[in-house]
Amino acid sequence: MGAKYTQDVEFNSDFGALQTPVHICTAAMLCGYNGVNINGSFRYLDIACGNGHTLSILADAYPQAEFVGIDINPAHIAKASELARQAGLTNVQFIEGDIAKLAPSGFQPFDICTVSGVYSWLDAQRQAQLLDAAEQLVRPGGLFYLDYSAMPGGAQTAPLYQMIQKLSGQFAGNSADKLTGASHLLSAIRDGGGQFFEQNEQANQRLSSILANPAEDEAHEVLNMQPHGLWSADVISSLAEKGFSFLGSAGLQHNLAELSAHLPKPKTATKLSITSQQLLQDVAWNVAQRKDIYLKGEYADSKPLITRLQNYGFYIAPGALDDQNVAFVLKQFPGANLITRTHISQLNKGRDCQTFAELTKHFHAVGLTDDTINRLFSQLLATRIVSLAQPLQKTDKQGSALSMPSALNRLMLEQDIHLEHGRPFASSTIGSRLLLPIKDRLYLWALVIGDVGSAWEKLGDLRNAFHGPNGQPLNKGEFVNIIQQSLPAFKAKVVPELVRLGILR
Repeated sequence: MGAKYTQDVEFNSDFGALQTPVHICTAAMLCGYNGVNINGSFRYLDIACGNGHTLSILADAYPQAEFVGIDINPAHIAKASELARQAGLTNVQFIEGDIAKLAPSGFQPFDICTVSGVYSWLDAQRQAQLLDAAEQLVRPGGLFYLDYSAMPGGAQTAPLYQMIQKLSGQFAGNSADKLTGASHLLSAIRDGGGQFFEQNEQANQRLSSILANPAEDEAHEVLNMQPHGLWSADVISSLAEKGFSFLGSAGLQHNLAELSAHLPKPKTATKLSITSQQLLQDVAWNVAQRKDIYLKGEYADSKPLITRLQNYGFYIAPGALDDQNVAFVLKQFPGANLITRTHISQLNKGRDCQTFAELTKHFHAVGLTDDTINRLFSQLLATRIVSLAQPLQKTDKQGSALSMPSALNRLMLEQDIHLEHGRPFASSTIGSRLLLPIKDRLYLWALVIGDVGSAWEKLGDLRNAFHGPNGQPLNKGEFVNIIQQSLPAFKAKVVPELVRLGILR
């Protein structure tokens, strides 16, 4: 984030699902730490927040919390601040500045701090400055999320990035123009049978994605990247010097030994240091992107998971308990030995419970012991069949009049209706985001805004994606009729879930 850092083009950051307080807290709980009480007030800092997309959704989903985003790019901060202003968000602040030059004493300590994407783009001096700031900004007992490009999984893409960096200087224009020119040079070599790409399939696939993705976004990733990925052992050691203890991974499955049992691992691995254990895990999974979670200070093993979960609600997404999805999960994680047909059936019968405390009683009633329930909850959370949530809203007495309580969500609906993949909505129930396909967003438009014809006018080129029963293009009247005719089915099947998630009221 110094003078050489790419600032001449904007980075269109997507929502960071692993940065959400609920996800970070889940990972911490799986690793034996109570985590931050995200049901109460807390403070959250996002360093290098980009366009503020993630923070705005989180501020909407956690109205009781305070959020601060810092970014060096003035265009990012201007866009983030404008979105927050339009949505009426008063619990988020965006600050333009270099984290190395901001005085930490000017901030109250934060319960959660996240750094997503940029750490691998910084040289060693800037990385050290960022960790110095984190040391002063995170309160004792607070959580720090850090993701970065890692070895050994990044071994093939690192030389590809270096090639593009060296060739980009041959082209005029902004960073996106330079990246595009260099990438097309390499593409010509690849298409002609260049041996580097013939022998390095990962680099071959990465070049294809660079060419397909927006050049502005890739310029930040590729042109800023340091000569090679980082080894987790070095990062963990650097943070230990700043008073941070390694807790685990935001990749929840990595926090349960049984979910990695199918991978090769020396029998003596558990006797090794944390840094060595993590290095071996990186080799076993061929990790290219680390998503670490750290605790400021040290911790001792706390109460069993079922005890720590008691005051939380839980959420089971539609289809999560279907045979097909469960089979897919077990294929990925054959060591999830408690996710059995019997336990899934019992969970399905208890899905109307409001909290983990109620769900624990439900499992006690069918004969499960505390130890079994504890391990079952761990596996359900780590495989994301179940997630932490606020107690879900009752939908039994749903009225005919529906509204969208979040000004941010309504803004997203109105601004993105012309996009096939619009920005996600904020859900205070699950503390995260909800992605909806264009057809469901059109039904929401009909329910909340009412004038389906105005949606048709905003669709633009996306109108071509809609056809009649015989495949013929639709006109405005036919489109409106189809949406209105299908609306009762949407209200019956989808709306109750949207009410439970707080998207509708």
